[in-house]
Amino acid sequence: MATLVKDIMTRNVVTVNQNSTLLELKNLMYDHDLRRLPVVNDAGQVVGIVTNTDVSMASPTDASTLSRYEASYLLSRIKVKDVMTHSVKTVYDSAGLEDVADIMYHDRINSVPVMDDNGNLCGIVTDTDVFRAMAEIFGVAQNSTRITLDVEDKAGVLAELAKLFYEHNLNIISLVTSGSSQPGHKEITITVDLSQAGMDIIEDLRKAEYNVINISTSKVRGKEHE
Repeated sequence: MATLVKDIMTRNVVTVNQNSTLLELKNLMYDHDLRRLPVVNDAGQVVGIVTNTDVSMASPTDASTLSRYEASYLLSRIKVKDVMTHSVKTVYDSAGLEDVADIMYHDRINSVPVMDDNGNLCGIVTDTDVFRAMAEIFGVAQNSTRITLDVEDKAGVLAELAKLFYEHNLNIISLVTSGSSQPGHKEITITVDLSQAGMDIIEDLRKAEYNVINISTSKVRGKEHE
């Protein structure tokens, strides 16, 4: 089943009003241990996003001669709307994991507000959420072995491989295809749990004339001692 944004997002979103001061924003971030917040107007509509970097850029530096009182007064005079990013990217909660990853990659951002079908803010998804989901998909979050093959790019290859793994009673955790440096070929990385099965599948893959180009094993911290 495909991973959707609503499966990985944070639902109880802390927001800040665009007319709030930077002092109020700074305290809000500190109280909730947050680095970024969606900015809303009086109607609750998302109009921007603000980060702790925005706050730092607008704050007096440590080298400033201002007293703590003067620095706080300065922050109380600056509005969130004066420092926030106005052209905020959003994503629907029904979008796929790859959709929000694509937005983050191309726009070089690390968080995206999430909207429901009615256009209301219902969550926020961060790069950490995406990384965690990708780790689970690729089997990094569990003890597993990744087997990478260079195969001819033709119909039926995946079916043949699936049959071979089935005959070894192995459950495929994930399967990813990518380009190959060899024309007419592609690389296939299959993640499986071989902890109870041994490495017989590797030998049989080679006997079937598959080019095994890499084998790597992931162990989840702490599990090797359980």
